[in-house]
Amino acid sequence: MFIGRRQELAQLQKLTKKGTASLVCLMGRRRIGKSTLISEFGKTFPRFVSIQGLGPDERVTLQDQLDHFSEKISDIFNTKKQYFDSWTEALSTLAKQTSMGPCLILLDEISWMSKGDPLFPLRVKDVWDTQFKKNNDLILVLCGSVSAWIEDNILKNASFEGRISLELALEELRLPEIRELLAQRKFQMGMFEVLQILAVTGGVPKYLEEILPKQTAEQNLIRLCYDKNGILFNDFDKIFVDIFGRKSKSLEKIVRICLEKKLTPNQLALELKSDQNSDLTEAIHILELSGFLSRDFYFQPSGKTSKLSHLRIKDNYLRFYLKFIEPKKKPILKGGKVITSFMDLKGWTSIMGLQFENIVLQNKDLILKNLAIENSQLISAAPYVQRKKSTNKGACQIDLLIHTNLDVFYLCEIKCRKEIDSSVIEEVKRKTSVLQLPRRSSLKTVFIYEGEMSNKTLDLITEYFYQVIPFEKLFLS
Repeated sequence: MFIGRRQELAQLQKLTKKGTASLVCLMGRRRIGKSTLISEFGKTFPRFVSIQGLGPDERVTLQDQLDHFSEKISDIFNTKKQYFDSWTEALSTLAKQTSMGPCLILLDEISWMSKGDPLFPLRVKDVWDTQFKKNNDLILVLCGSVSAWIEDNILKNASFEGRISLELALEELRLPEIRELLAQRKFQMGMFEVLQILAVTGGVPKYLEEILPKQTAEQNLIRLCYDKNGILFNDFDKIFVDIFGRKSKSLEKIVRICLEKKLTPNQLALELKSDQNSDLTEAIHILELSGFLSRDFYFQPSGKTSKLSHLRIKDNYLRFYLKFIEPKKKPILKGGKVITSFMDLKGWTSIMGLQFENIVLQNKDLILKNLAIENSQLISAAPYVQRKKSTNKGACQIDLLIHTNLDVFYLCEIKCRKEIDSSVIEEVKRKTSVLQLPRRSSLKTVFIYEGEMSNKTLDLITEYFYQVIPFEKLFLS
């Protein structure tokens, strides 16, 4: 049963009403469900053609890719296999086979297809202009995990200007979709177990599909992360090294530095002992496009976007792998001690806070819903840092600052702890005492949390904060 992605399916479905051919670009990290989304959309077509490029193996040549493409066309259309000596010839053959009637074509992992032919994008454009688009009922989807390649070679390529009907960057599943998936598979887990799962997998559909309903969260995660055959034990190379190839080592270095602290690009450059130059900016951008890193720009209280930003590891699996799976890999592969409990993972409790923050920020719309803030009222919603200056009362860091058009600000504190005490009130009081806002604005405090607290603490926190939102309330929104 296909879960979620209703908005994306609706956008794709609108293309069928245009009356002209459509060219679509679809991006997102591996395992995020790009091919599954298009396959689901393909159920509405009498003909759905899906061809994926051969994987990123150094031995694969341009001719290997063309031969593979030829084999797929032969299988799909039940025709004699042809020899192609160029992508123009190969794509033209596909265009002829799909020249009449409604048809959806998925060219998957398109950056792999292009290997060995620097003019591949121009050949796609040429065949699109001269053949594909003549079929008014055709939709061609160019899909890939190397989002930077699609951006550089298709979206920013002047040759494709005015030709792209839809750009989709597929993100992780949101909490309502995750809830739907777990319910459909008859999971019986408490909120803390759900949070443990998401702290490791994020909202990546493939990882969530591997969770077994008859096992506890801890049993599932130990099986997936610490068994040498587990998908999460082995997936890092497939989603990182395979995507970035020769750039993987330099990009991995950036990710490792950002694991436990949020740095500005300038601070990152200092850690790398390099300059904040165009190469570093490009590397950060590549990691952003791929869904592994988020560059959170601050919004000034005036509503303008600040030039200041910090970098946040956005992908929960990526952080968990590098912190807690990779160091255990060699002993496990050599038959050494196997992890039997998450209590064996030193530092896991502290990292949970960062993982929880990722989950909350990925679902900001649910916070707005709980605060009864309409999109039409929203000016900004983002993390915020105020640096100490002579014109203010001091520095503060706010997990999420929401600003509405009536100059109402919501200071959101996000916490995940085994036990929550009333010290959070003093933390937030200090922030509110130094936060500099426009004179006529009002400030409301919001507490978003997961953890246990006594009735007395809950009473104190409820009395102080404008609104208190437990994770369960977000999950069930």
